[in-house]
Amino acid sequence: MDSISNQLEFVYQFTTDESYIPKKWKKDSAIVLKVEGVFKILVDGKLYFHDEYLAILEFYLYLHRWLAIIESKKYFIPEFHHYSLDWHEDEPLISIIPFDNNDKARLTSIWRKEPFDPVFKMDYIVNQLTELRDQLKKDIEAHYNISVEPFIDKFPIRALAVIDKKRGKTKWF
Repeated sequence: MDSISNQLEFVYQFTTDESYIPKKWKKDSAIVLKVEGVFKILVDGKLYFHDEYLAILEFYLYLHRWLAIIESKKYFIPEFHHYSLDWHEDEPLISIIPFDNNDKARLTSIWRKEPFDPVFKMDYIVNQLTELRDQLKKDIEAHYNISVEPFIDKFPIRALAVIDKKRGKTKWF
């Protein structure tokens, strides 16, 4: 039996700023990888994941899509996988794997700092990630003086398979 972790915390700090992005690029998908920073995940107060140069806007786009699927309530909660164009391997940097009838989720990372993959109640992890998404949007837009909206569904992120709750059919996003 997996023990449930109690606390999930995200810490980030941008390492680039508005001057790093030319005005004419503000809506160009080329800037997605230029919005970067230090990104940490702490589990029960222990450092679980740390990346000095995470493409934070790219991560936001993956997170936004995953949460939009959940919020639609049309599909079973899919796995979350964050791949990066900066990382040329075929493995996700961060994953969330639902299990136990979507009641729980396991956090995994190929760059984890701890020798475990923590388990959380699904409602808790979705709530924490929703708060992260909303805060990231505000912070990205304020720090870089851009809107994230032009990049949603336009920047090439990997497809995600979801299962329709009513029809049981797989759909790709």
